[in-house]
Amino acid sequence: MADDRVSEEGLADSLAAYARFPRVNLATSTIDPEAVKLLPQELARKYICIPIRVEGRYILLAMANPTDYRALQEIEFNAGKPLKVLVCTRTEILDAIGKNYEPEDALRAFTDNLQDAQDLQFVSDLKEADLDIGDSQSQAEMAPVVKVVNLMIQDGIAQRGTDIHVEPTLNDVQVRVRVDGVLRPMMQLPKWLSNPVSSRLKILARLDIAEHRIPQDGRIKVQHENRSFDLRVSTLPTLFGEKVVLRILSSGMDLPTLEGINLDPSDKQLLLRSISQPQGLILVTGPTGSGKSTTLYACLGYRKSPEVNIITVEDPIEYQMAGINQVQVNVKAGLTFASALRSILRQDPDVVLIGEMRDLETTEISFHAAMTGHLVLSTLHTNSAIATISRLLDLGVDPVLITSSVSLVIAQRLLRKLCIDCKKLEEPPAGLLEKLGLGTDDAEYFGPKGCSRCGGTGYSGRFAIHEFLPMNNALRELIVRKASDHEIQTAMHQQGMRLLLDRGVEKVREGATSVNELFRVLQLEEEGFGGASRCPHCGATIEAGFAVCPSCLASLKILCSQCHQQLKKEWRICPYCKAPVTNGERDPARLLTGETSLPASSASAEIHPSALPAARAMAAGGRAAGAAEQPESAPVKSPKILVVDDDASIRTVVSKSLSQLPFPIEVRTASNGSEALALAAGSHPDLIVLDIMMPGMDGFEVCQKLRSQVETTFIPIVMLTANPGEESRIRAFMVGTDDYVSKPFNVAELNARVTRLLRRTYGIS
Repeated sequence: MADDRVSEEGLADSLAAYARFPRVNLATSTIDPEAVKLLPQELARKYICIPIRVEGRYILLAMANPTDYRALQEIEFNAGKPLKVLVCTRTEILDAIGKNYEPEDALRAFTDNLQDAQDLQFVSDLKEADLDIGDSQSQAEMAPVVKVVNLMIQDGIAQRGTDIHVEPTLNDVQVRVRVDGVLRPMMQLPKWLSNPVSSRLKILARLDIAEHRIPQDGRIKVQHENRSFDLRVSTLPTLFGEKVVLRILSSGMDLPTLEGINLDPSDKQLLLRSISQPQGLILVTGPTGSGKSTTLYACLGYRKSPEVNIITVEDPIEYQMAGINQVQVNVKAGLTFASALRSILRQDPDVVLIGEMRDLETTEISFHAAMTGHLVLSTLHTNSAIATISRLLDLGVDPVLITSSVSLVIAQRLLRKLCIDCKKLEEPPAGLLEKLGLGTDDAEYFGPKGCSRCGGTGYSGRFAIHEFLPMNNALRELIVRKASDHEIQTAMHQQGMRLLLDRGVEKVREGATSVNELFRVLQLEEEGFGGASRCPHCGATIEAGFAVCPSCLASLKILCSQCHQQLKKEWRICPYCKAPVTNGERDPARLLTGETSLPASSASAEIHPSALPAARAMAAGGRAAGAAEQPESAPVKSPKILVVDDDASIRTVVSKSLSQLPFPIEVRTASNGSEALALAAGSHPDLIVLDIMMPGMDGFEVCQKLRSQVETTFIPIVMLTANPGEESRIRAFMVGTDDYVSKPFNVAELNARVTRLLRRTYGIS
């Protein structure tokens, strides 16, 4: 290294090529704690090496100098296994030794400024001393890891999250939380924390922490602010490590009521009439997380009384309700939905709730129970109320049994509610309005903006929209002759049935939600009704071949006035008869199904990527867009860098300097400390370049605040200052900076320090 122009990475690359050893980047590798135990720390530091994992009978070993054969012999003798050697830089190996042999010290540097999760308590039926916990979990039980996991769970609950996703990637560990049905970033963790964090969660869930090859399921009970929560834990082995998902179920939430589930008066009367019957089957349909259980429990709450025996069989039990008998499915013990239902029917029930009809056996028992004096409530996963009929027929249920048992089918979705503090007027693209049957009138439409109350999303809370399909003579006739979904929809719509889209359009016009949100939730279903769509003028159901709406006589296609061939809106001349196309011919609304598409600008701005092609591909029985096979190696992330300086010229110089890095980056800037903290919490940058001398809140205070929040504590920070004094440098490192550059800075030096941090943290170079 006498020549300063030779980097450590370049030297390692040259050594690997010369000695013909594979090259490894430890920042993007998952190091197995069990493999690390095979080599004493003294030898690892003596020979600058570290075991990565065990492959068969071999140890995969990263080493700075793989040509030291005497060292290799001693390592192999001590480890008791033959070696497969890979070349790595000295700095990366020393970092890995510190993080894996002394992980508590490495992690404590990040977590010392974090406050403990004071309001979070874990509830266990077993004492800690009674648990079978071996040496393999020592990393997971150290105080800093416990603090990080506790804060992660506490933040997920505080944000009203329903799921927390801990996802190892090539460069880091992404933690996301699902709020109001949409995943949003929560924090980024260093890649080396993947094993300790997943092991800690597995310990809490009573899972086997030594097993990384198969999925596992468990549960954690916690209390937060005097409320009990049940966390359902699911692990999944992935390419870059074990992914862990925590489903958050609140045991102490308020029980739903019919008044609180956003029903129209006419729908409420229809539902009351159905659940007041002594027998029959009521089905609530929709995807996972659409509020089906809430609706069913509202029905149970209405029927609950001392005179009524109510029994439920669920997996899991989402609400604990006094006065009813609740049964938890336990497949391992042989208690399935079907076996539990048989036993329940011998318990003299009046009302039975079945969490889900998963198979034909459960479905048949449910239908027969509904015909023999029991009111049965259950759920199905279908896209609409009408599609429920097809689903039941596909399960093998006899059409006559459907018509005699089912009394009501309800489809529902949850739409995010616009934040009342920040919602703003917007002008959605005309094509999108037409797609949803909203037309292009002078109505006002609202959209999201984002503020501190809603976490910058523009939405706060959700509400339900419903689609009711009551059983009547016309529907019975259509079911018996196995009519298509489109035929049933047309007939029911003519009888006054209001679709999910009708309800959603009402909420958009009221300003309760946005056009984009409605399209996000309902788009795929509307693409799948066999070529059927809705008139953009009156909302009536139309078919792909209609040129004129039969209900309001509005034109649906652009036709040539001479040859009557269909034209595209942008055409100025008819390509069939060469007649000029007038403006009047281009004005009528387009048919919004089949081959007609939205303008490119509208699609790119408002429609989720690949959603329409995917829907069409799936409807055609083909492979959905975006379902291509995964590449052999995942792409390296393009890092996001936040530059903070009160001087606009310095921000510009630093940004231009960073643009010379040998990989693509995204640069964002902030002019003061408060703006920097907001951007760091909202956009989760991969690195921050932070000036010290700023008015109001200086760089020292900003750095200290970043290190005091679990969402930002692991972000690498490079401090800039015009003060060359040693005191300033020492203070910067004391408050938590990772590196320090004096002004005026050398571009090559700044870029070298940024590159080094990105490589050490994320493996990017």
